[in-house]
Amino acid sequence: MTAPAQLWIVGHGPGLGAALAARFAREHWGVLALSRRAPVAALAVGTHTSLDVLAADAPARLARLIAEHGAPRVLVYDVGVFKRAPFAALGEDDFRACWEGMALGAFRVAQAVLPAMVQAGGGTLIFSGATASLRGGAEFAAFASAKFALRGLAQALARAYQAQGVHVVHTILDGVIGGSARAGQYSARLDPGAVADAYWQLAQQPSGAWTHELDLRGAD
Repeated sequence: MTAPAQLWIVGHGPGLGAALAARFAREHWGVLALSRRAPVAALAVGTHTSLDVLAADAPARLARLIAEHGAPRVLVYDVGVFKRAPFAALGEDDFRACWEGMALGAFRVAQAVLPAMVQAGGGTLIFSGATASLRGGAEFAAFASAKFALRGLAQALARAYQAQGVHVVHTILDGVIGGSARAGQYSARLDPGAVADAYWQLAQQPSGAWTHELDLRGAD
């Protein structure tokens, strides 16, 4: 086994993913960054591995990563498939892509890592949601329905695994993350460093008072 990667980021990107890696690395945690494509620039911290959570071999690849790195102490599922379109113009492929990326992918990752977390004595599993986790806008039928599904999955897993030492969290990121691909399209932004701080705090909570859902929004 190589050096343990205590933080896994599934859906690593230049916004929140990079901020999470930097924040946890400051505490001397090993970081494993997972995304479909290799980052454009070399990672400042951590190790990158390509992973498509929807590929047929994804469960086997996750099993190999657990064997190589050990069970993660914290896993952040931050895969986002964004689609905005009037409902009449929305294709079935668009709808399926949102659901598969944000709900089915989360299901696959959770099924792979939760037994390992339980066996290791516990851990923290954080699913990144959005404003659309709570309400569906007129042009967000695909995106909102997938985020609703992700929130429901997080609620079910919290009830199934909290007694086994796994802290399951769903966050509502009420705004676009600064530095992300969509940061220039919307005015309401969240500071990725501040969000990473909040995720670190979630990972340190004692089991006597776990946060299950956290709503984060910028002040401006």
